[in-house]
Amino acid sequence: MSHAAQFSVVVLNWNSGAFLQRCVAALRAQTDRAFELICVDNGSTDGSAEWLRTADLAALAGAPARVMRLPRNCGFAAGMNAGLRAATGAWLVPLNVDVVLAPDFLAEARAFFARHPQAGAAGATVCKYTDQPTNVILASGMWLTRHFSVATSTRAAGVEAPVFGPNGCCPVFARAALVATQLEPARTGAALPQYFDEVYFAYGEDVDLYMRLALAGYPCIYSPRLRAWHAHSGTQAGVRLFEKDNATLARVAANQVFTWLKNSPPRLLLACAPWVAATIPGMCLRLLRRQPWRALAPLRAYGRILRLLPRTLRLRRRLQHQRVCTSAPFFAMLIHNQCRQNP
Repeated sequence: MSHAAQFSVVVLNWNSGAFLQRCVAALRAQTDRAFELICVDNGSTDGSAEWLRTADLAALAGAPARVMRLPRNCGFAAGMNAGLRAATGAWLVPLNVDVVLAPDFLAEARAFFARHPQAGAAGATVCKYTDQPTNVILASGMWLTRHFSVATSTRAAGVEAPVFGPNGCCPVFARAALVATQLEPARTGAALPQYFDEVYFAYGEDVDLYMRLALAGYPCIYSPRLRAWHAHSGTQAGVRLFEKDNATLARVAANQVFTWLKNSPPRLLLACAPWVAATIPGMCLRLLRRQPWRALAPLRAYGRILRLLPRTLRLRRRLQHQRVCTSAPFFAMLIHNQCRQNP
């Protein structure tokens, strides 16, 4: 068992040399050694690509390891997909490079799936990492908002419970669940199946995946026994969303519309339509107060939405055909708890 890769940990590096070595060192400390490490470099230019070229990654991680190099920054979704497709484990861990896992993280994940064999994903308690680990909890679960983004929650942080999705920095997925909900090449226009929708590039691709898992009948459960520390927005140097470039602002807004339109059953589609429609004007108003010279930047999302509308509708037809969660309790949870109680 110690020589078989039961877990595949995929780390995506993009100009993150300051975090990469610490992330790998935490993997070496894992008490469960049945894992492989796949590190994908997304066209880095900060010296971290050179470090990956010369470092003995397997020795540093204490496990089988490989490096995949992409010629340019293809975005989080495409970069992570490249690593996930190469993974061989039964459980897949797409790990943010600025995350430090607790030494028993993989051991507790194994125990979690033994308790919950039907689960599609496991979520962890994520605490803040500054110069060292702290006890400040950042998230114990993710909940869908009426705008089709997610809100972090620290409610009932010590109680194992179903959630909409795991914190996106260190989820653990059952491989079978990702394979069952992957997007088909014929409907995406891509050459290979996609776990994360690569059209998203970055921001919101995790929400889209969580929706597909939930509607296909794969629950996500938060477990307080899984622990990790996150240098929140560490790879983005602490830059807040509304300080990002105009292309990112437009992409974030468009991605929320894609998730809503692709995945929502009719009842949820109608319930959240006003809130999703208000997303782009709302972003413009917030920018008008903070950075008025950029207030119109989110309007670029409308062009992106129209351009990709045929693709989105193709995917919707397929995803609605695959949907298996039609019970009243499921929709009560999805609409009431996630879309009304959260902002």
